[in-house]
Amino acid sequence: MDGVIKVIREDKRLALVEVWGYKLGGIYADGKLSGGNWREWLESLNEADCLVGDWNAHNQAWDPLNEDDTRGKDMEEWMVEKGFEIGGEYDGPTWERIVNGRRQQSRIDLFISRGPKNWQKVKSDKFLSDHWAIMAEIDWNGKLEEVVREKIDWDILGGELNMAEEDEEKGNFHWYEELEGNTPYEKLKLL
Repeated sequence: MDGVIKVIREDKRLALVEVWGYKLGGIYADGKLSGGNWREWLESLNEADCLVGDWNAHNQAWDPLNEDDTRGKDMEEWMVEKGFEIGGEYDGPTWERIVNGRRQQSRIDLFISRGPKNWQKVKSDKFLSDHWAIMAEIDWNGKLEEVVREKIDWDILGGELNMAEEDEEKGNFHWYEELEGNTPYEKLKLL
């Protein structure tokens, strides 16, 4: 199963996949989680080897710009118990917003993992959001291999879809008509 990505769990707060035997998750810990619900949700992440996302938790261990909050204290305790480490060194905030003319910043977006590994190239970049994007490379003892993906030429694909729709209107039969889906786009998504 090397190189195959298998979706293990997907809900509104977590997408967990398995690749090369590692379980990697993208999370969104909305502010509605608190107290026992927060701790219960953290415990539900125990099967993951690596998690990245918006934790909405403050702790001086990773967010020196802000005071610890209850979620941050619980999260730090959970990370220690489960052996998770934060990837990379502190390189500034990962969230920023202007409220009433005042800039608010914090580091609530984290990349954490556990097990033997070598962090490489952990960095964050601000794009068109109030959150920075976090990117990292992890070498788990050389187990991973590079996967080459072909770049999609969206203009060509769009032209193909337009031609397919025109042919469909003319009553012409094509191989993709046997695929599930109501439109050529839906059919292609299922490939």
